[in-house]
Amino acid sequence: MLHALELENFKAFGKRARIPFAPITLIFGENSAGKSTILQALNLLKQTLESRDTGTLLLPRTENDIVDLGSFQEMLFDHDLKRTLSIRVETTIDIRYALRPSFSEDKIAIEFSFKRSPFDQEVLLDRIGIYHGKSAKCIAKFQPLSTTEEPEEFWTRMGFSTPLLYKIHHDSPLPSKLSAIECVWLTKESEYWKSEFEWCKENREEIRNQLEDRKSHLEGELLQRETDKEKENDGGIMWYHREINSSKAALEFLSSDFDLETYISTRCAEEMNTVLELEGPLPVRSISDESGSFIEKSYSLSYAGSNGIKVFHIAELATAAGQALERTLEDLFPISPFRKPPQRWYIFRGTSPQDVGYQGDLLPDLLLRRPELVDETNEWLKRLEIDYELEVKPIGTDSGDFFEVRLMDTRRKERVSVALPDVGFGISQLLPFIVQSLVAEEQIISIEQPEVHVHPKLQADLGDLLAAAIKEPRQNRFIIETHSEHLILRLQRLVRKQQLKPEDVSVIYVSRGPEGAKAERLHLDEDGDFIDEWPNGFFLERLREL
Repeated sequence: MLHALELENFKAFGKRARIPFAPITLIFGENSAGKSTILQALNLLKQTLESRDTGTLLLPRTENDIVDLGSFQEMLFDHDLKRTLSIRVETTIDIRYALRPSFSEDKIAIEFSFKRSPFDQEVLLDRIGIYHGKSAKCIAKFQPLSTTEEPEEFWTRMGFSTPLLYKIHHDSPLPSKLSAIECVWLTKESEYWKSEFEWCKENREEIRNQLEDRKSHLEGELLQRETDKEKENDGGIMWYHREINSSKAALEFLSSDFDLETYISTRCAEEMNTVLELEGPLPVRSISDESGSFIEKSYSLSYAGSNGIKVFHIAELATAAGQALERTLEDLFPISPFRKPPQRWYIFRGTSPQDVGYQGDLLPDLLLRRPELVDETNEWLKRLEIDYELEVKPIGTDSGDFFEVRLMDTRRKERVSVALPDVGFGISQLLPFIVQSLVAEEQIISIEQPEVHVHPKLQADLGDLLAAAIKEPRQNRFIIETHSEHLILRLQRLVRKQQLKPEDVSVIYVSRGPEGAKAERLHLDEDGDFIDEWPNGFFLERLREL
């Protein structure tokens, strides 16, 4: 689930701006204030992650664009290459995907920062930050891997010890800055460490015994390898020395009277060794073959987990944040500002689409394959008082590949069939939005100005469709850039009638100043009235004219 978006130095936004989302998010503002920038930021991330080129950090334009933002410099505020572009997305983290989450909250944020040197055309990842969703506190910071180690030293430090793994990895080059990040900062806030600290104190002797056994086993293995001529060059000896020394240090630490502050410092030093692999900009997995944590090396972690101990593991938390963002962007369904104009007849493509397509181009095939969806759409056309019914029928008798989508004019005593291109442009532009709202489940549907070419009453009635589509069984969410006073008035009315809750609606007003765009949320009360005043007298023009 998408909770919020923060933008800095991205297109119209210079200073950092936070945009909180709700099941229904309406974005208002004057022309060229920066409203579209909010949708474009999400579409940019989605377009990048959907690219087959996993080495691409940002993909501002593709052959079949969801969004076309030109070059990286054009995306920067004021086109200033000295600036760093940042996008932070706050989502719901599913703890089933984080095996040992370091906190029990369901919100987490991941931030990507990018830059480009004035002397280099390559877009570089500057950092990735992981943030607590509720408090917005930073948990960890990652930067592109910049190790100066030799490959042998690096892969040994990452824990690849056996001859087979050594052969596979030690002859490989180090990951590049485009494919790996390393932890450069980690929180020392006690809330993330206290649970495992208390467990470690309580089970100190058991952990020590297991580490002693492990050290003895490693020393025996090392002795055998050092005396075995065939294994002396397998690359594992360096790893054995490192692990034995690490176990000795852990045993010495566990023998001391450590407090919470000392424990956190020790564990931070272990977790700061974390290196993560990237796919595009997303952290996807740890490069380490095994963790450097002395708790995990004691084989006590399964026991800790069974007792509800939340061991801090930044690799799992960061990859879980990446997975949460990926699932959220998969759920995002942007509809193009201009849908494909209707045709008089269609050729069936031989597929069964699950949506209307970003430009509405899959709508005819979707309706052909889903007769029940045609019936449901007609029910809503009636509720919206659009005096037409959809009819999808084959052309001719020889082949079922040719078909047409027509409208039946219900205002006539005897219904008249009308070709879709022969009715007003507004109907054909609105149909993909209506149908997608009905066919989708748990999607985030974004669109710019669905009210274009639509009369005021229908604009208001769209509020009823939104209110129904966010509830069971669909549970969709909407991000709508709009200028429609009639739509917000209908939603206010639905709140007043208790068909919507005030928190179901997030009204964002975007304004532009000398330092760029800013976004303000305008809150509703239980009666559907605005608690906050509209900036700049927005929507007062009607009163002035009267």
